[in-house]
Amino acid sequence: MVIKVDFDLVMSILAHNPYRLLALHLDRYQHFSDERIYDQFIHNSGEITVRTSDIRIDLKKKRKLPLLLDFFMQEITLNYPWLNNKSVQFVASATS
Repeated sequence: MVIKVDFDLVMSILAHNPYRLLALHLDRYQHFSDERIYDQFIHNSGEITVRTSDIRIDLKKKRKLPLLLDFFMQEITLNYPWLNNKSVQFVASATS
């Protein structure tokens, strides 16, 4: 029983931290809860296109999508060795 409680606590903290880090980088959203950050920014659908040089993710239009895309544009484009040195590109889709 003790192992299960410890594992649940660690997994909860690991899931909480990326939402907090994202919220800290988004102006006016630092005080939002994890659930609200997920609903307004993360919960979205789109299309993934894998090309020879990169992976393009077309996210469907959403009210807060420009803030999220601005956040991703601030980051330097990185090539991921575990993706055969491909870069990941986030783009707003033309459809909603």
